[in-house]
Amino acid sequence: MKVLKKIGRFFRRLFLWLIMVAAMVVLLVGGVTLFFYQRAGEHNLPSSQVLFSNTALNVNGYRFTIPILGGITHKELSKPEDLTVQDLGTFDSQPVLTLSADASQNCSTNLSVADSQGQTVFSGSVEEFSSFAFAYNGTYQAQLRVNWASKNGKPYGEYFYQFRFTLDLKSEIAISSETVSQGDVVAISVSGLPQGAAVQVETELGTAHPVSRFGKTMLYLPVAYNREDKEYLIHITAGGYAKDFTVDVLYNPFKKVSLETDTLAGSESAVQQYQQTVRPLYETFSQEVMWSGVFQSPIEQPNDGVVLSDYGDFEYIGGRTSPSRNTGVTYKCHPEKPVCAPAGGTVVFAGNLELTKGLVVIEHGAGLKTYLYHLSSVNVKQGDTVQAGDLVGTSSELLQFDLRLTNQAINPNLAMSGKGGLFFR
Repeated sequence: MKVLKKIGRFFRRLFLWLIMVAAMVVLLVGGVTLFFYQRAGEHNLPSSQVLFSNTALNVNGYRFTIPILGGITHKELSKPEDLTVQDLGTFDSQPVLTLSADASQNCSTNLSVADSQGQTVFSGSVEEFSSFAFAYNGTYQAQLRVNWASKNGKPYGEYFYQFRFTLDLKSEIAISSETVSQGDVVAISVSGLPQGAAVQVETELGTAHPVSRFGKTMLYLPVAYNREDKEYLIHITAGGYAKDFTVDVLYNPFKKVSLETDTLAGSESAVQQYQQTVRPLYETFSQEVMWSGVFQSPIEQPNDGVVLSDYGDFEYIGGRTSPSRNTGVTYKCHPEKPVCAPAGGTVVFAGNLELTKGLVVIEHGAGLKTYLYHLSSVNVKQGDTVQAGDLVGTSSELLQFDLRLTNQAINPNLAMSGKGGLFFR
């Protein structure tokens, strides 16, 4: 009996000791938890830094949960949203939203932007906003929510921002050169243009079709071989802004050559067929620019052919005293040699005409087209996409290579040497 009593006393003491230890642990954990709970505050919250075109946004409100000691308990922190709207002032370029590096990796975002009439012009994430462009100038109001997800025992919740700004986008307009020779191209670039804003060009030089290229709006104006050598005014309007350039066209001393026969001679019906087929192509153009880099010669020189008459040359045919003008490059060829596309594009005509025999026309974009005449065979069809160097046909004894921008013949040699306005960026 004495042994049993001793064992009972031992277990009672052990039980009381365990209760005391547990109580001490509870008090210790509770004290530590209370300590960290009381110390938890705004300094534990993740970075609230958001930049709008290098201007820091003020936090308008937040709601966060802070895990204490790995989630034993939680502390709620919040700042109620109010009607305060931060005024960021005026921006003259497309604005950019930038989060902190940590937020970019761990947050979801929702941005809503409305115009002065209250119409939503953008709704989506900060990442999606990076590829958005405003369509017009004006005052906008925006709301941004940055949501931090629960992760690794760190605080989670969201920040709220409310701000307004004014856009006064100013387009930057540049020109390839204010001095060009006959046969060249004047290129104009417009950047910083509000999305959807029109670009208009007024000039005697010719027609230009605006296209998107290099992240800008590009326009190409032809300077034909017979354009009078003098100064020309170019008036450009873009997004409500206007700019004038004066371009000096210089005389190009083209050669005089004697030819036995006219390379584009035919009956009245042949000429009429040619005009009805080819001239409508002057008015068509593709918004997609498909040429890139230096143009290739359509034939291999000198193995397959040599230049008989060059661009702009004064051609005295059959002993005539009054010359005609060459609109492109005329090659004297070995028959049945490969004729290739000088640059990438889409075939807009492929067939035979009485005046030109085999004819292939390739649209390169912005109204720039290659015309290849006198083919003995045509190996492509309308609608085909070609790359530089692709076979389009075979040569006869002659090959005519014209390069036209809208209805104006420009110098193919500049395109094949990588010089001139076509290569301006």
